[in-house]
Amino acid sequence: MTRGLSHRVRWVIQPGRPEIVARLQREVGVSEILARLLVNRGITEPDQAERFLNPDWEHLPDAFLLPGAQVAVNRLLQAMERKEKILVYGDYDVDGVTSAALWYHTLSKLQARVQARVPHRKRDGYDIRVPVVDEAYRQGVSLILTCDCGIQAHDVVEHARELGIDVIITDHHEPGEEVPRALAVVNPHLPHSRYPFPNLSGVGVSYRLGEALVRAKGFSPQNYRNHFLDLATLGTIADVMPLMEENRVFAWYGLPSIPRSKRPGVQALLSVARVPTDGPLTMRQVQFALAPRINAVGRLDDAAVALELLTTDNPQRAQQLAQELEEHNRRRRSEQQRILDQALQQAAQRDIAHEWVLVLAGEEWDKGVIGIVASKVLERYHRPTVMIAVDSECGVGRGSARSIRPYDIFRAIEERRELFIECGGHTLAAGFSIRMEHLEELREHLNRLAHEWMSPEDLLPRLDIDADIEPAEITPALVDEIARMEPFGHGNPEPMFLSRGLTILEKRRVGDGSHWKLTVRGEALPPTGCIAFGMGDYDERFEVGDEVDMVYTPQWNEFNGRREIQLQVHDVRHSSGIIE
Repeated sequence: MTRGLSHRVRWVIQPGRPEIVARLQREVGVSEILARLLVNRGITEPDQAERFLNPDWEHLPDAFLLPGAQVAVNRLLQAMERKEKILVYGDYDVDGVTSAALWYHTLSKLQARVQARVPHRKRDGYDIRVPVVDEAYRQGVSLILTCDCGIQAHDVVEHARELGIDVIITDHHEPGEEVPRALAVVNPHLPHSRYPFPNLSGVGVSYRLGEALVRAKGFSPQNYRNHFLDLATLGTIADVMPLMEENRVFAWYGLPSIPRSKRPGVQALLSVARVPTDGPLTMRQVQFALAPRINAVGRLDDAAVALELLTTDNPQRAQQLAQELEEHNRRRRSEQQRILDQALQQAAQRDIAHEWVLVLAGEEWDKGVIGIVASKVLERYHRPTVMIAVDSECGVGRGSARSIRPYDIFRAIEERRELFIECGGHTLAAGFSIRMEHLEELREHLNRLAHEWMSPEDLLPRLDIDADIEPAEITPALVDEIARMEPFGHGNPEPMFLSRGLTILEKRRVGDGSHWKLTVRGEALPPTGCIAFGMGDYDERFEVGDEVDMVYTPQWNEFNGRREIQLQVHDVRHSSGIIE
């Protein structure tokens, strides 16, 4: 969120559902505030609340409920018995790389003849392609297993069938009206799926299907889960999946397990990222330290380096590969900033009063980086953003789109599918290829739908506030209860509270001046420290003694052996502001 624009940020207090809150209080034995936090996250039944607050492996549904799971397992067992060659084909992001690594390790341990590949973003592009199938055929492969891709690969699957190669698709992306005619399609989003939780990552689908295979072989599912939990957790968090139901189980057990991973590549990655291994990882460490390093090499060069990192058994080789990822990540940051600067220059010249979807294009933009930049531009302008890397020689652009909640970007693209060479994605993110002669038609189409589907208020950043509480309710008991909600992430954001009538006792800029530190007090609230990251400009807008309303997350702050409540500030207004 762009800071310094408090008057343009919507404060939206989540509507209370007192009857359901009271029921959870009574039947689960939690406070009113914790019950409200649960309800705000869609947890309305006591059994749901129990599962959320006490994650356990026993809560996972039967893996064989995944559509196509039984057929896929039977074919894999047959391939292993016949010593057939199996090709595992993943994707170049963290989700796809961890999926491919998981299958390679699993099938290797089961004595299968397996090789694993991930595409080179620039040479191969996204998803499995005909040349990959042709090469597999020449190598004598008779079974291809895709992971984190394949759900749109109709022509490729038909080509494989003609060559006598069976294909098992494991994917989590939204299917089209028809699915490829593969031997088995394992995707919890299929219309006939009986699997109760559709929001798995690609590695989540692979993790569960691998468990079904291990069970069919007569081995311990729990040993399997423990062994591959590090990969499942990395891919699930990196792909920003909602941390609910079984994704929450993965993260709950996985964050403490990653520092103890026996995989040389994971340990080398932790080392180059300078992530401490003397305790559980945090979500931020996975999201901003580990995941970007795995992604970087796939964005700029060959994701096979990341796949080798996660499959090698050699610690020395792992260190070399991790260092290579580190160098690519430095390059990625530099390239990202260059493209972002150019994109923001373009955006500043657009008529944003009428263009509710920004469509930006550049000839020297790296298609491996434009997705990150689209997210950055979206944060700045709070509207759907499409970035297109143009290949002027062939007149084709590779696009990456990011969107906001009211605007289903993949649906918008699907409505004019004839404009695209290829496309894929989901509600908030999509990728495509397009001939540049259709650029203006695309811009007009996306913006016409934006005016139909959204209102001007949707283009304002908003803070979804869990509860309006009195300052006296900011207590150690509240902070401890909030900790029961961890780990936080997509689908389970850190709780935000609003308290009114706080008095500023002291304030100052900190760090490089971009952050703001202040102390406030309120009725029955003693002087309490606050930190506001990225809000240094607020220092000029408020004076000591001002009475303010504040949106914040209460946390424990431990420093020099002292443990105190600290409020992480999201926004501040002078008191008496209007709130929705």
